Amino acid sequence: MNIFQIKTQPHGIERIDLFLTQDFVCIGYPGIGNLTNVDTDEIRDRLREQKKCNGSRLGNYLGVVNTFVNTMKKEDIVLISEGSWVHIGKLDDYQYESNFETEGMCHRRCVNWLGKVKKDNLNEYVRELLRNRSIVTKFKHPSDIAELDKALDKSSENTPVQSTNVNIDEETLSRAMQVLNNALQSDNEGIRVKAAIGLLQYSK
Repeated sequence: MNIFQIKTQPHGIERIDLFLTQDFVCIGYPGIGNLTNVDTDEIRDRLREQKKCNGSRLGNYLGVVNTFVNTMKKEDIVLISEGSWVHIGKLDDYQYESNFETEGMCHRRCVNWLGKVKKDNLNEYVRELLRNRSIVTKFKHPSDIAELDKALDKSSENTPVQSTNVNIDEETLSRAMQVLNNALQSDNEGIRVKAAIGLLQYSK
């Protein structure tokens, strides 16, 4: 398992709300097509043609795109920053969504968000990763050095338990249960997991 940080402004537009509510991360770089099973050399050629550049600039573009497409793997961990908080998620496979080309969000990976922690609760190795200015950066140490499990556990302990005594009429409850049941059929593993958790919590 590897750990990565990724910035939340693909194509120059802040997307963190979409990342968190729709359970995905993405990079920009539209116009280079579907990169499924495309190797580094082909990605370089496509970027050179699309961006009309060479040298260090091309190298920077290639580093971002190739890391997102080929270096990241399913079950790897991704971190995104939101002020003093850091959201931690588990990645799925690379996907190309052509209908998001014009928005610069076509190169995607679904994410199962595991939780969020205060940046101050992360060790210096992880904070160093988050300070990196690159769009996508791989953690250069073994993953256990990050101690993310400890940070998530600590964050959970510090989260206050809120009252759930809310009156909901039968019709609304029935519609909500139907939404959860439909979500269980989603192709997105993260959505299925959250729906299952919701149903299990209701059954208690």
